[in-house]
Amino acid sequence: MEAAPWSTLCTLSHANQRYLCLSKVQPGTRIHVTNGNEVWRTDPIEEALEDWDAIRNVTSQDLVDRLREKFQTHPPVLDVRGSIAGLSFQVDSGKVTLDMLKLPVSEARALVQEVLFDLSDHVRRLEVQLKDQEASAAASISPVKESQRNHQLLIPDVSARKIGHGGSSAHAKKRLPGESLINPGCKSKKAAKGVAFEES
Repeated sequence: MEAAPWSTLCTLSHANQRYLCLSKVQPGTRIHVTNGNEVWRTDPIEEALEDWDAIRNVTSQDLVDRLREKFQTHPPVLDVRGSIAGLSFQVDSGKVTLDMLKLPVSEARALVQEVLFDLSDHVRRLEVQLKDQEASAAASISPVKESQRNHQLLIPDVSARKIGHGGSSAHAKKRLPGESLINPGCKSKKAAKGVAFEES
């Protein structure tokens, strides 16, 4: 079974130094804080947070999600004093302070290495998802429809041409019977002969 991934809860500052606060989904949820070299860890926190209404009867995943939401809007206060540290934040019953102990050097290095590669894999997965979304968005613009629209723009307006060349139009001049098609206003030869014959 694949190990649960690490979740970044927030970043913190203490004594002009930055710390990363994180956790992972597992029975007996613990919070870890690291500056990249050293690591402090809480005991399982479910009992300490039993008065927090938002986490009653929730799964470990829900607990980590609620902690992330709370810490990103209201960052906890970190107090580091050598091998011990405290992480304080507000819940329904008031302020809660979680005690943290510093991990041995070898355990801390292994954990930092695990977190580093885990978060790198997470970033890579997000980049792949973003690339797929961009490809889907580009494919939704159909090149066939676009070419059809461009082709229609190139076809001249035939109806306008007919109107301009004596076609059916409200403004087109009506041709009289026997009038020449080539020279409107002049009688055709055939019509002229007919007139001459009638006169004779």
